[in-house]
Amino acid sequence: MPNKTYTALKDSLAKPLKMIRLQKINFPADCEIISFDFYDYDPVHAFIEADSLNYLSEDLLHCSFPEENITIDLGWYGDLSRNKGEFKIHIIENENWEVPLNVIHSKSVEEIKTLLNKILQYYTAVENNTEYNEA
Repeated sequence: MPNKTYTALKDSLAKPLKMIRLQKINFPADCEIISFDFYDYDPVHAFIEADSLNYLSEDLLHCSFPEENITIDLGWYGDLSRNKGEFKIHIIENENWEVPLNVIHSKSVEEIKTLLNKILQYYTAVENNTEYNEA
């Protein structure tokens, strides 16, 4: 009779591994990208502690619209080892981090990506957008 650890390991290795890649974000041309480490890793549906430690942090994305004096900051806040946390988008005006214009929360990586794209489109003054993905 095979032991349970071996069976669980064998079963987990039989599943195809998903490549973790940078998110495809539609950055407007007037958006200045300061840092971009936002991956498609989904801690809700595919939690692995090592992946959470590698792909989640408070510094996933930082960009600005200099003409509008707007900063957009995306991070993951919580306990990485226990998978208790959420994504947050901070919208900052005039570098006033003490009183953000808005803070948007979501546990869903897909929802936060959709919201981020909508926020970027809202603050742009330019019609043409560029997709940023280093893959």
